[in-house]
Amino acid sequence: MGPVRSTGARIGAVLAVAVLCLGFAPTAGADRGPATSGRAPLEPVSPGVHPTPFSVGGAHGTQSSLNWAGYATSGATFSTVTGSWSQPAVSCSGRSLAAFWVGLDGYSASDPSVEQIGTDSDCAGRGRPSYYAWFEMYPSALVVLPPAYPVAPGDTLTATVAVDGSGYLLVLVDAGRWTYGTVQTPATRPLDASAEWIAEAPTSCHGASCTVVKLADFGAVGFAGAEADGAPVSSFAYDQIDMATRSGKKLKASTSSLGPTGSSFTVSWLHS
Repeated sequence: MGPVRSTGARIGAVLAVAVLCLGFAPTAGADRGPATSGRAPLEPVSPGVHPTPFSVGGAHGTQSSLNWAGYATSGATFSTVTGSWSQPAVSCSGRSLAAFWVGLDGYSASDPSVEQIGTDSDCAGRGRPSYYAWFEMYPSALVVLPPAYPVAPGDTLTATVAVDGSGYLLVLVDAGRWTYGTVQTPATRPLDASAEWIAEAPTSCHGASCTVVKLADFGAVGFAGAEADGAPVSSFAYDQIDMATRSGKKLKASTSSLGPTGSSFTVSWLHS
């Protein structure tokens, strides 16, 4: 994993790379602490719940999940994951949710945590669209970023999750508008056993009972610059994940093959 620099140097380096890649100057400084104001427009949901169930696949297999679509890499220990997407607009006809994020851990049922940061395109009460950013150190509760970090359809988001000593640096950049960063330290050390780039139907949990929420019609979302430890998805043992109904007879969201660089793909909504 290489040497870990001090927190200040680490967050500065990650933000500098994000700015360099996107070619702009951020309009807000990095926030070193968690967001404490603002809350989800809907009741708390968890984008961090493990994808389930899996179908059988090989090192470059296609998997099916009730709640995830996108790509996941495994078979190594990862220290950094990054990726970009354009925030999709939702077409609303009722209450539904769609989350877009990058993260470490959680791909295997034996890996009990997910360190992730991303955005939502939701249909709130009376079918009104709602867009916001968040991070989550699952199984801890999701934290919605405050109103100073707004998200709108068409925004280009770049997210990074990186190991930072005993904690994790989570950074989200909204091109030309703002930059958010926080360092979070989990109570138990995660495994760093996978990296993910995901479009998700979030899961609402009440005690031990969890239900996958209706997937909002986001059309399609394209991920680019999808890399782990500085290398594209295609450099690792990876799985392409489609989101399917419980019966497996119908896809809710389909994931394209990787692009020529091995670091881009598209997830397309099919139904809720």
